[in-house]
Amino acid sequence: MKKLLVLTVSTMMMTPALFAKGSHPMAGCGLAYVLFSKSDNSKPIQIFAATTNGTFGNQTFGITSGTLGCTEGGMVAKNKEAVVFADVNLKQLSYDMAVGKGETLNAFSQIIGINASKKDAFNGIVKSHYGQLFSTADTTTADFLIRLDQTLKLYPGLLS
Repeated sequence: MKKLLVLTVSTMMMTPALFAKGSHPMAGCGLAYVLFSKSDNSKPIQIFAATTNGTFGNQTFGITSGTLGCTEGGMVAKNKEAVVFADVNLKQLSYDMAVGKGETLNAFSQIIGINASKKDAFNGIVKSHYGQLFSTADTTTADFLIRLDQTLKLYPGLLS
């Protein structure tokens, strides 16, 4: 029972680090970010920073208040969110792009920062470039995202 209690308390103290985002030392946001953000980010500094954050439990406060170097947006930064979304939904995203509309395509366009007023234009562009974006049946998420990035560079006004 004592081991379970120690494990639970330890997990609760470390969990906020998983949801910290931004340009931080490896320990994430919190009091340690304020104290050590200009440090060399060596292992001893990381350990001390993580211990500081865990001891004082300040990351939870920072995450909910948006202070102590914690920002809104959660665990996954926007560009990573797009990668994860595309990877999980690639088949449906491919279908939606082929027809130029769909719920998955709408969500993806929002994630990557397409202006709401230009969503229809984006849908038309990905439909017309579908053969390039998904050039083979085995197109990987990485291949798709690289080709999408190249395509979007041709239309700079689409992104917010």
